[in-house]
Amino acid sequence: MSQMPLKVKLYTGTVIIIGFVFLLLGVFYYDPRMNLADIIFFMVLAIITESFSVILKAETALSVMFAIGLATVLIFNPFIASIITFLGFLCRIEYVEGKGPKIFNHDIYKDLFNGSAYAVCAVASGFVYKVADGYFHFLIGRLNIMGIVLGTITYVLSNVIIYSLLDAFLQDKKFENIFKGNLWIIRNLLAISPLGIILALAHLNFGKFAVILFFVPLLLARYSFKLYMDMRHVYFETIKALSSAMEAKDQYTNGHSYRVADYAVAIAEKMGLSSNKIEKIRTAAILHDIGKIGIADSILNKVGRLEDNEYLEIQKHPEIGAKILSEVDFLGDVAHIIKHHHEQYDGKGYPDGLKGVEIPIEACILAVADAYDAMTSNRPYRRAMSHQTAANILVEQMDKQFHPIVVKAFLDHFHGKEKELIADAG
Repeated sequence: MSQMPLKVKLYTGTVIIIGFVFLLLGVFYYDPRMNLADIIFFMVLAIITESFSVILKAETALSVMFAIGLATVLIFNPFIASIITFLGFLCRIEYVEGKGPKIFNHDIYKDLFNGSAYAVCAVASGFVYKVADGYFHFLIGRLNIMGIVLGTITYVLSNVIIYSLLDAFLQDKKFENIFKGNLWIIRNLLAISPLGIILALAHLNFGKFAVILFFVPLLLARYSFKLYMDMRHVYFETIKALSSAMEAKDQYTNGHSYRVADYAVAIAEKMGLSSNKIEKIRTAAILHDIGKIGIADSILNKVGRLEDNEYLEIQKHPEIGAKILSEVDFLGDVAHIIKHHHEQYDGKGYPDGLKGVEIPIEACILAVADAYDAMTSNRPYRRAMSHQTAANILVEQMDKQFHPIVVKAFLDHFHGKEKELIADAG
């Protein structure tokens, strides 16, 4: 926690304080006439679902506990729902490789923030449901239809807003760009929400046994998503291995793809692109030369000038790479970027001779990053250029080979880095 920026500490601390206030109100508003067994029952379901969250990447996981949280909002008062969701997260069981299941063995500050965020979402959506229930009188079972719709939307949006704000503070980026990149989370949560509504209706009309019957499909939905993510990971790691194998064939291009990825991401961030687009650009950069697997080593490693027919052969690698990646459904957008990363702004590039706005902006970003790293790296036929020489060439080729806005963003990025170095030295 001591390494957090001040604004992150203030933000997370505020969310935790609000969460604890809601928890205290939940204790205060507890009515002995409430069925404590029901509260414990849903708390156990919350712990189970949160314990089986699906890891997406380093600090991100997707949990179907959202459905349980939504059900508690519809069944209990908002503050009781906040207690259930908070404890459901705090008491989750994590499986640590080589160590088995662990409980209460997490980063406590992070857990308090996440649990408090869940509590805030529960209270916000619960109050919206109660207000809607007072104004509209269209019922399904014992639940208000308009309350369900507005409460669900509130639950989803408050969840995404809280975590988008956190990411914006952590990464020092604009909230709107982070939020746009998290729209896929909204889609996933909305897709899960009908199960939460069904669980609430089942409990209110038929009791705990009916909830258990519908709880099984919820776990199956999680299992199916886990299988998809595992398959996605295997596909991606396999293709990355092929890309690394490609680079290993030529010592002069070793590490090239990852440097290009760093440059491309920096440009995209400077241009204010969404997190989703930036992630696609990073993936495309890492895999952009995968098509060279289909090019003969004698051409790739030739020291002298390429013959015309050899150059034509080299020009096939974007299409080869795009064809390889297009076979994987979730890399379709990435394949499109890779196919066009050798197009030129004036229409003289390849493979399709696209011009200006016809070229995907992601491909334009990749083109600048790729060219810069190629110019500033050693090659068999020349020494690496200096940063300034490469930058001058990029400027000269604005409106010709390269998209002018992309070049400007790249130069602005480096100018900012230089100012940071000067400030650090001072």
